[in-house]
Amino acid sequence: MHISTTIWMLAACLGSVINASDILEVNLVFPRNETYAPNDTFPVVFAFKNSERARYLNPSLSYSLRDEDGDTVYSLWHELHWVNWTDQETYFAFKYSSAFRTEGRWRVLWTLGWDSCNVESPEYGNEVISNTTTMSTVFTTSNSAPKLDPVAATANKTCTGQPGVAINVTDKTKSIGIAQWEGGKYTNHTCAVVAASPTPSTNPCRTQIDNNTLASMEASKLASYCDLHFNEPAECPDKKSAAQPLAVAGLSCLLGLTGALGFFLV
Repeated sequence: MHISTTIWMLAACLGSVINASDILEVNLVFPRNETYAPNDTFPVVFAFKNSERARYLNPSLSYSLRDEDGDTVYSLWHELHWVNWTDQETYFAFKYSSAFRTEGRWRVLWTLGWDSCNVESPEYGNEVISNTTTMSTVFTTSNSAPKLDPVAATANKTCTGQPGVAINVTDKTKSIGIAQWEGGKYTNHTCAVVAASPTPSTNPCRTQIDNNTLASMEASKLASYCDLHFNEPAECPDKKSAAQPLAVAGLSCLLGLTGALGFFLV
């Protein structure tokens, strides 16, 4: 769903200029269409840029990790119903996987879903429009690649990458009956009206994983390991230590910096 340069210029001349603050942009930030060293805890990171605009869209995110040279497929998804989208400008949804521990060619096939209001529907009519878009990114793991470093790997803003999803979310909203709306606790059964045109473009390389984001991701991973109570890393805090409440509070603050979603290992 991309608009040509000619149509884009015509739309601008007619006054249909997109306000950047209205655009929700969702991209697969890592991995990109590049080569990385294998790792048994490999992060898969999505970014919801201008995340406040997702508040009334009831978004969903699912994806599969596929071995391009085999038949192995891992199907995954993120629980987004309870995200407080107003906490941060960019919301990072991430998970860790052991799928990429060997050399190979891989594909991340991901689908973003969202609901918007049908402002033209009659009373008791079809008030909600369901939308889905599927994107794909192929990358390689090789033992000859440098050590995995998501911060360094996403530092280049002019990389070659697959397009993401951009949604032009207006300030207009509509109250929807509970039977038709399954948004999270922050929506109050309210959905947003999405502008049909012009179609905004995306830049999958504009969002970087900085050191603070990576620290939050690593803290979430460690907390998940420690919560399993099985083969706990040495870094896990002593459950009987008086300092444990402080450690938990510190971790909560750190996770709040980026809205970290969670952790998995397959």
